[in-house]
Amino acid sequence: MQEGSTMSSGSFASAAATLEQGSFAPAAATLEKGVGQASRFFNYIGCAALCIMPIPVFVDVFLRYAFSYSIPGGIELQEFLMLILVFFGLSYVEMEGGGHIQIDLVVGKLKGRARNGAETFVYLISFLIVLLVSSQLVSQGIKRLQGNEISKSLELPIWAFWFLAALASFLLALVLLVHLLKVLGRASQQGGWGWSVLTGVVACILIFGPMAGFRPSGLSSATCGILGMGFLFAILFLGVPIGFGMAITGFLGMIVLNKSLPPSLAMLGIGPYDTGASYMLTVVPLFILMGELAFHSGISNDLFEAANKWFGRVRGGIAMSAVAGCAGFAAVCGDSLATAVTLGSIAIPEMKKKNYDMSLATGSLAAGGTLGIMIPPSVGFIFYAIVTEESIGKLFIAGIIPGIVLALLFITYIAIIARLRPQLAPQGDPVSFREKLISIKGILGMLILFVVILGGILSGLFSAIEGGAVGAVGAFLYALGKRRVSRDMLLASLKSTLNITCKLLLILMGVGILGYFLAGTRLPFFLADSISGLGVNRYVVFACVIGFFLILGCLLNVIPMILLVLPTIFPMITALGFDPIWFGVVTVLTMEAGQITPPIGVNVFAISTSSGVPMFTVFRGILPFFMCMILLVILMTLFPQMATWLPTVFF
Repeated sequence: MQEGSTMSSGSFASAAATLEQGSFAPAAATLEKGVGQASRFFNYIGCAALCIMPIPVFVDVFLRYAFSYSIPGGIELQEFLMLILVFFGLSYVEMEGGGHIQIDLVVGKLKGRARNGAETFVYLISFLIVLLVSSQLVSQGIKRLQGNEISKSLELPIWAFWFLAALASFLLALVLLVHLLKVLGRASQQGGWGWSVLTGVVACILIFGPMAGFRPSGLSSATCGILGMGFLFAILFLGVPIGFGMAITGFLGMIVLNKSLPPSLAMLGIGPYDTGASYMLTVVPLFILMGELAFHSGISNDLFEAANKWFGRVRGGIAMSAVAGCAGFAAVCGDSLATAVTLGSIAIPEMKKKNYDMSLATGSLAAGGTLGIMIPPSVGFIFYAIVTEESIGKLFIAGIIPGIVLALLFITYIAIIARLRPQLAPQGDPVSFREKLISIKGILGMLILFVVILGGILSGLFSAIEGGAVGAVGAFLYALGKRRVSRDMLLASLKSTLNITCKLLLILMGVGILGYFLAGTRLPFFLADSISGLGVNRYVVFACVIGFFLILGCLLNVIPMILLVLPTIFPMITALGFDPIWFGVVTVLTMEAGQITPPIGVNVFAISTSSGVPMFTVFRGILPFFMCMILLVILMTLFPQMATWLPTVFF
């Protein structure tokens, strides 16, 4: 590991030499080797920070109730660990973790020179904004070094963490530079420089033009905000990663709005650092880690086995078991895509063996996966709470009844269609009552974990953040008790958690920067006042929002959608008098419905890829389940108490 921790100066010298010769591909390959080694080393440090993170929180909860004692400096320790795991994982995600979240609808369809031009723009403008962020982190770090600032409890030098964040950001910039050089190398080989040069010049003008004083004048704040959001969606659909696109829009918008460069530059350093070192956001990696540990411990097999023992005999029983297993796995995972793929890998081979119709089989799994973000603890509810500043606990409990009702709607449909068309779902083998009871033993630990987490949060025994730590430690102990803990299992859980966390936190960093701009324009409140002043029935507006969520859900996962659109839409919703907790459940439900909607459908694509079943077959089976979700939205609109009653009981 140590040998791969640094990049030799020879690597950079060699890269520079090849660039001078006009050969981009060799320069990219040379630079990639050193940058790749450094990003992997940084990622291991991030994994180590993540591994440590739940332990002091769990110990603090135990000591508080056992001995009325709390660990001093616990919050500061969590903030510093959070900073390290987030910033140190960013470059690895871009290098080897599948890249940061983007909308590749346009770029993915381009070919040849046009694709080279689009990717040149994407990587160059992303490289420039990250380089500016890194430079501002250094600048802010120098200020804190000159002021000799130290943390209050642990008395650690704060400037050191600013410099660490700057170093990690610079490494991310180098990774983007590697991607840029690869694209330029490909353009060079294909002999088409025109598009790449043009888009590269446009990227430079967009960043440096406003910085140099070339900016529009005479625009009202609202107009500036509307143009800014239009610009944001334009570059996002070109393929700029969502986090970078938000940061770029926020930065340029603040320059235009304030007509001053220094505050806008300072925001590029302060915003990402505050997000990366936020104690409140530690809830994100903790709950994700709990889900990953549960996933890698094989808990999904136990859940499906237990559900199959109880439902397997009836017609469509395996499909019902898959939905029930999804509901159970959702209680510890909280992610729809992971739920669908995990249970699909277990249930679909079994349904193939029993000659189930593949439309019904794959449709039930793609739809069942949507339960992953409905049944608490849900990462979707956590991010909704972060953006809207609502109670995580209230959202968790508000999702219980709708989540259970949705699972029952799915199971009811399967039972009806299996009875009407028995050839779609054969009857299973009988199982004794004793075997059914024994199967419950396998999921008892998971049930206890779910009750402890949700019960602890709702009763006030611990906060949502502490609940995440208790859940992560509990999932580890569950796997340990099942003798399923290994070095590879633990490392896979840590790497996957870090990958997901960094992708989401980069978007939150962008949200933070964009938020300064939106606050300056007051665009969300302008939209709220404008819609309210039209005199249109609020349910017409609500229906339009639902339609927008369904369309956007075809293209993006739920959490990026929440972070992208909610800051603008939420003030309008509250101004129309809708309950924010109720709207949170409806938002997550509707966005999840978009995950199974043609033409893309993220869950459908995942099930199709993992099972080898054509997407058309999956879409054919998904329509009735989609209608069940729309029915639930209608029911929740008619009877909002489905989401609001339980929170009033517990809070």
